[in-house]
Amino acid sequence: MSAASVYAALGLSRNPFPPTPDAGSYFFTSQLEEEFTEIAHCIQAHKGFVLLTGEVGLGKSTMVRRLLDTLPSEGCHSALILNTFLQGEALLATILGDFGLTPQPGLEAGLAQLNAFLLDSYQQSKTCLLVVDDAQNLSVQSLELIRLLCNLETDQEKLLQILLVGQPELEQALAAPELRQLKSRIVKHARLRGLHKDELSRYFDFRVNAAGGAGRLTLQPAAADVLHKVTSGNLRQLHLVLDRCLYGLAGSRQSVVDVDLVRRAMADVPSLSADAVVAPPRSTGAARAGRTWMLAGLAMGVATVAVAAWVVSDVSVRVPSFSTPVVVASGAEAATSQAVAEPSSPQSAPATVSDATASVPVVSSESTGAAQTSSSPPVMVGSKDVPTPLPEPEADTRAACERQLGGLPAEGQLIDFQRLSPELAPRIKPSSRVCLFGEAGQRWVAWVANGSVRHIVAAQQAVRSAQVALKNKGLLEGIAPDGLLGPRTAEALARFQQQHRLAPTGQLDEMTFFLLENADVATR
Repeated sequence: MSAASVYAALGLSRNPFPPTPDAGSYFFTSQLEEEFTEIAHCIQAHKGFVLLTGEVGLGKSTMVRRLLDTLPSEGCHSALILNTFLQGEALLATILGDFGLTPQPGLEAGLAQLNAFLLDSYQQSKTCLLVVDDAQNLSVQSLELIRLLCNLETDQEKLLQILLVGQPELEQALAAPELRQLKSRIVKHARLRGLHKDELSRYFDFRVNAAGGAGRLTLQPAAADVLHKVTSGNLRQLHLVLDRCLYGLAGSRQSVVDVDLVRRAMADVPSLSADAVVAPPRSTGAARAGRTWMLAGLAMGVATVAVAAWVVSDVSVRVPSFSTPVVVASGAEAATSQAVAEPSSPQSAPATVSDATASVPVVSSESTGAAQTSSSPPVMVGSKDVPTPLPEPEADTRAACERQLGGLPAEGQLIDFQRLSPELAPRIKPSSRVCLFGEAGQRWVAWVANGSVRHIVAAQQAVRSAQVALKNKGLLEGIAPDGLLGPRTAEALARFQQQHRLAPTGQLDEMTFFLLENADVATR
């Protein structure tokens, strides 16, 4: 029996716990969200050198792929180096080749060639990013080469953004006295950790939901405790154990992952210490049966494929693929952040999802093609412990709005700008947190927005907040705010957009989210 048949028997469209990085369904904890955002900011602000470290199996490569998917492809050249056993000139040649250049022989010629490429990209306002995975394998000489690449800069910005990714041994290497110049250039060091105990059950549900099995499989709290005790929240080990549990469920025609199933699955994972797997004593016969439990699951699973029809949802909606998803998170209504997003490749086929089975990227109006708005880059504002006294609402110029709102943003917030359509402009009312101005013959709105997830796809968090707002307005009934954008949520969004004279797309673009969060600024 094929693995695909096992997943189908459980109501899954694919393996929810694959052994390889799955950037398309990335689970954001609050810590990951913060680290991801700061890394993305350092790259887009041309800060230079960023370090990402973590133990084996914590998701470093997955985060890198998610980051590359999130960065706008049309404005960023990226080179991803995986073979870090190459050293010196060979490493530089690989970097040049990954940037699409034909390497010139010799170290000096290669550096000059790279510098010319970086200058040309800078003049075209394009970001150049070098990612070196498994960087703990680099020699001291190769790390010195990385330092030379850090020196390629203008008077104001670094020409090349560098992300070194590696195991904790990389931190030890950078602590060597001969590499202190390189270490001093690090502007951000992100350290990954395993899932906390209270995050593990949510992770299980998230992965199952992303594989189309929302509500069909359950992880017992006691089983989650055993899993966390043995794996310490290590994602790779969790996937190895839970993948084996799926075979046991298929064979027994059950839907609950319990303690006994987890213990038997752990016994089949060589990377887990036998002493760490806390299991009750078993007889020789029971042990022999335990060794064959997965084979039994495969054999018995054939009969369960016939009942797989129950996984088909009655109602579905077509979800397009977007290249540059953007999220604006709400404040008090936002739940713990996590995201499901399909890979942003233009070749990706649309997915079919429902309110109960999937979520989709939250996109800006530029991505959806909506005619009503287009955005201007946000202006980051530092946090202030005590907001400055506010003058009366001003208008007419962008600078006046920045002065009016400048004292309001707290840490992680920013002043956001959005161009208004002729239909919507007369209906937006200024306030202490919302300011209107004109620029180049068009009307704009500026407001204080939550900027902590500006550069990442945290779709469930934003959709959940929107669902709460829609329910409060009496537009969404019958479902709990689950962060999944299906047909009923899309229909409610379309009604709200139509009420406010926006294009009724049913998608959560930035202007729709702004109006949901600021219900008092617009009249119908």
